[in-house]
Amino acid sequence: MKRREFIKKATLTSAGALVAPYILPSGRLFAPTGARKVNHVVFVLFGGGIRNQESVGQRYLLDQGRPASGNVMNNMLTGAAPTSNIVYNPWTPILTNSLQSQGVLFKEMRYTTGPTGHYNGHTVAMTGNYTATGLNLNINPEHPTIFEYYRKHNSPTETALKAWWLSEGLGPYPSLNFSRHKDYGANYGANYLCPSRFITNTGLNNLNNASSYQPDDVTRIETMKNFFDVNFDKSANDLPGIINTRADKEKIKKMLLGTLQNLSSLSLPLPTGIAGSQMTSDLLNIATSWKVLETFKPELTVINTFNLDVCHNNFSGYVQNLHKADYGVGWLWNKIQSDPVLANDTIMICMPEHGRNSTPNSIVDSNGLRAYDHTSDQNSREIFSLIVGPPSVVKQNVSFGTSASPVGESVDIVPTIAHILGFDSSIPAGMLPGRALTEAFI
Repeated sequence: MKRREFIKKATLTSAGALVAPYILPSGRLFAPTGARKVNHVVFVLFGGGIRNQESVGQRYLLDQGRPASGNVMNNMLTGAAPTSNIVYNPWTPILTNSLQSQGVLFKEMRYTTGPTGHYNGHTVAMTGNYTATGLNLNINPEHPTIFEYYRKHNSPTETALKAWWLSEGLGPYPSLNFSRHKDYGANYGANYLCPSRFITNTGLNNLNNASSYQPDDVTRIETMKNFFDVNFDKSANDLPGIINTRADKEKIKKMLLGTLQNLSSLSLPLPTGIAGSQMTSDLLNIATSWKVLETFKPELTVINTFNLDVCHNNFSGYVQNLHKADYGVGWLWNKIQSDPVLANDTIMICMPEHGRNSTPNSIVDSNGLRAYDHTSDQNSREIFSLIVGPPSVVKQNVSFGTSASPVGESVDIVPTIAHILGFDSSIPAGMLPGRALTEAFI
């Protein structure tokens, strides 16, 4: 081939390779290198502990010696609501078809090893590793979190704007946004919010007065005023996990300040006719999560609830809060399906951090119902999970697992999320003892 002809052909070939890149429906410039199921995952982690008996078992008050069974989670689960001995205020379901009918229910899973405490339960679910580490507000987890895996191994890499952790409470939970692992850490953390501590009618006043919203001994985030005035310019060592570009910082500040200045614009997960006084901090967390999803279209969002912890001394309140959290999840899924970017491109995973005991404690509530603790008995290790998504990706109206033959463990959620977002094969071998729950997918 002559030199001139070779150069001409080579130039044409190169030009063909430099055509305008294809913009994916999700807004991505390029497809990730792994085989993704969808481009967005929302993980709802039920904190406080849920007994399988009152949730997937739909036993309602049967274990209290009352002749009353039924489904108190009408949006998530398929089944008729209780018709007698109603000790909670039933809300009309927001979903016509339950989430169970729109996905896969792992009816019996297990939290296999370690204390069934809240910090432990959260840590296991978010790191994919069992842990015996006790509560310590000053120490991040030993193993990397799902945020770190996502931000380090996803290709192309994404900023912290695409990974969010929203918790109902503070305590040790801000620390779960990244680990102490030498190969990961704050550079791969997510953006963190605790809506119940600053999205209130007095939020702006609290900011002006520099009210503290973090534990005193967690000095990495000292006050909400500093959060806005200073912390967006701090390094990873000063403000863990919030590592954003200048443009992303401005977007976050605009969203947060806009929400505080116009709280009436925040959509609330309440049925028509239900007063705002019925809001819980769980529902506020879900409402703020939608604000984040709507604004930033993150690829990975983890949300928790915690009002269910009243089960230690108020079983009726536990049932009510379980019912409300269920409504919030249904409401959130409705919102996701209304968004042109998120609809049909999002998988939602729901799972309790752990269960609760089979035997009640000695505390009786106003309805004469006994309360339950979670002290690592076998029943407190029984959990469930629900994986919901587009019918082209997630199997519909399928269930797995029985009490005698459970399917899946708490440590399986992290590898499942990695599998969905297509970076599972990039995680170093031996980091995750669990497996992807592949039986949920087409």
